[in-house]
Amino acid sequence: MSHPLTHSELTPGRVALRHSLHAEWIKIRTMRSTLLVIVGALAFAVGLGGLNGSSAGGEYAGLSPADRAAFDPLATSLMGYLVTQIAFGLLGGLVMTAEYGARTIVPTLVSVPQRARVLGSKALVLVGVALPAGITVSLGGFFVGQASLSGAGAPHLALSDGVALRGIFGGGVYLSLAALFGLALGTVIRSTTATVTTLFGVMLIVQAFAPALPGALGAWVSKFWPPIAGGQIITAVRDHEVLGPWAGLSVMAGCVTVLLAVAFVVFRKRDA
Repeated sequence: MSHPLTHSELTPGRVALRHSLHAEWIKIRTMRSTLLVIVGALAFAVGLGGLNGSSAGGEYAGLSPADRAAFDPLATSLMGYLVTQIAFGLLGGLVMTAEYGARTIVPTLVSVPQRARVLGSKALVLVGVALPAGITVSLGGFFVGQASLSGAGAPHLALSDGVALRGIFGGGVYLSLAALFGLALGTVIRSTTATVTTLFGVMLIVQAFAPALPGALGAWVSKFWPPIAGGQIITAVRDHEVLGPWAGLSVMAGCVTVLLAVAFVVFRKRDA
């Protein structure tokens, strides 16, 4: 911050919130990991969108009529979200765990003793960074993936298509929720390594093994597990065995809201 906060500045809610937001913006902007995560996620999304588009487009001519009807050009180009969600979750986790690791959390709480305000400011600034970055990542994957599909003579979408805009914007919202999920985990766990491990387990491993789970359990997980449900926002072809795009994203948002509420309680009651 440009100058230290005084007690008189911390007392009025609006002024203290402004200073807290400013401080959190400086922290996230100056973290080297912020730029690395965003650039890496964009590069991965664009690369995987191009590879998926080329591969799926080349195979399209040999598909059966049923498989052609189920072909989803939107999901094909945006499947990079499976890995970029981990990157955004890591960014969210680092917003908190980096402070615990460097012990800068102590002066933070001395300057702003209202812990709810500290965590709320972190969440607001994180969304302010993650949402435009997530939309950019989704947009990059979409353009490259659709160009690859078009070049292979497979069905593809234009940016003006409603499902395309929904997938790009919704993909950005989903990645923002992944970042908030990481923030909640980092607040509760306080360890970067443990946060990353948990992110992999919740967002990738469960999703990978969901089809192998027995009977009703497998069906429930495939439909309601928050990252799986939220991921439906990037699909253009509706599968009636899972939730719709916005309903699925709402499940993800609800889960993140609950976890953030838990994080607020833990952060307020636990020693720094």
